[in-house]
Amino acid sequence: MLRLSGTAPNMDVENAVRDLLEEDAFYDRIENRSAHREHLVRPVTMQIRGSSETILSFSRGVSAAGIGLITDVEIPERSTAVLTIESLKGGPVKVLAQCRWCRPFGANWKISGWQFINIHR
Repeated sequence: MLRLSGTAPNMDVENAVRDLLEEDAFYDRIENRSAHREHLVRPVTMQIRGSSETILSFSRGVSAAGIGLITDVEIPERSTAVLTIESLKGGPVKVLAQCRWCRPFGANWKISGWQFINIHR
């Protein structure tokens, strides 16, 4: 878990932040992963096959096998999409991927797990 550095405005804020970090660490422990993921927060757009809608999301973690995405809409399991992951040093990375699962992530958000298929050219 991350250390809280610096001085919080008060103990209530410090305790709230500590609770959020502990909750995040617990969520990572219960997730069923096939590969170790690193935290990576990047804007990601997705274009689901068979739909003209572009869905905006943010990544939460990534591995060579897949990526976790946070959206404000539910993603149907087994959907195939082109994920466009923003890069800080060059053009975006486009990957063909399949949604393996989707579940609630707070009151108005969803988190989904995607398995990479191939680089999209």
